[in-house]
Parts: sequence; C-alpha cells; structure tokens
Amino acid sequence: GAHATLRQLSAALERNKVIAINPPPGTKFDPHQHQAITVVPSELEANSVVNVLQKGYSISDRVLRPALVTVSAPK
Repeated sequence: GAHATLRQLSAALERNKVIAINPPPGTKFDPHQHQAITVVPSELEANSVVNVLQKGYSISDRVLRPALVTVSAPK
C-alpha cells in the first residue's frame, strides 16, 4: 500500500513539473540549486558536491528548496 501511494505521489509531482534536485558526487557546486552545509577535504575537484544530505526540489526552473550538500575543500 505504501509503495503504491509513493508511486502515485511521484507521478503527480512529475506531471506538475516538480523535479527533485539530487546531484551525484563530483557535480560542480551551484549556489542557485545547492546549499553547502559543510566543507570537507576530498579527492574530488574543489567546490564539488561530495554528499547530498537532503534532496531539494524545483518547479518549472524555480527552486522550491535547495539541496543540502557537503562540498569538497580547495587543496
């Protein structure tokens, strides 16, 4: 029952152009879509997303909630 409800909710959000912001690790930090919570040393390029703490959402190119991310520190 819960999985069916989640699928219906996801389908309704996609129909209304609500899109999740969930950048994969290594994506360049974008202050318009991401909010940096912490900066950590990493093997990734400086100012890259290391980890997503909370997904964000946008609707028709307007950010409703930015994704909360951990960002790599400059070397």
